Amino acid sequence: MSLGRTRHPVTTVIALAACAVLAAACGSSSPPSASASSPAAGGAASTAPPTAPSGGTLPSSCDQLKSTVGTYIGGVGMTKALVQKAGHVSCEFFNGGLTKGVILNIGASTPAALAELETKTRGQGRTTAAVGGLGAKAFSTTNHGKPAGMAVLTSGDDLFVVTTNLTFAQDEALLKQLMSRF
Repeated sequence: MSLGRTRHPVTTVIALAACAVLAAACGSSSPPSASASSPAAGGAASTAPPTAPSGGTLPSSCDQLKSTVGTYIGGVGMTKALVQKAGHVSCEFFNGGLTKGVILNIGASTPAALAELETKTRGQGRTTAAVGGLGAKAFSTTNHGKPAGMAVLTSGDDLFVVTTNLTFAQDEALLKQLMSRF
């Protein structure tokens, strides 16, 4: 099965917007081109106690994220690096059957950039909602009524964006795990 057949244009917009926000925050002059995973699957949002600021230096490669992501999608069968540089990564991960996918965008950012990302994410069937207890500020994205990912800005101004076809509870757990590591 060709990966091109699994792409979903709505999640591509979210991934591109996240890459653009991260690129602007990191000083890059143009966002990378990106592709995205399959449509989101159902699930319920959960509320959790606030998390601590990020754990340390931000990742610089997809390999640093692969084992963590693999636990949420049943192992990583394919990884595609969209951006890999010190303090800013954008990566696509799919399980072996290409049925579960995660796009991660991680890098330095600002509250204004998070607000811009949220604004750009809305539309064409996508809505956003505030998520409490996750970082300094966070929002979830719904695509035509189905969970499609979350974005979190930590108190240290690190941005973690996950675009998935997982549940909100899985998105939140993945983000917490990544925030505690990086």
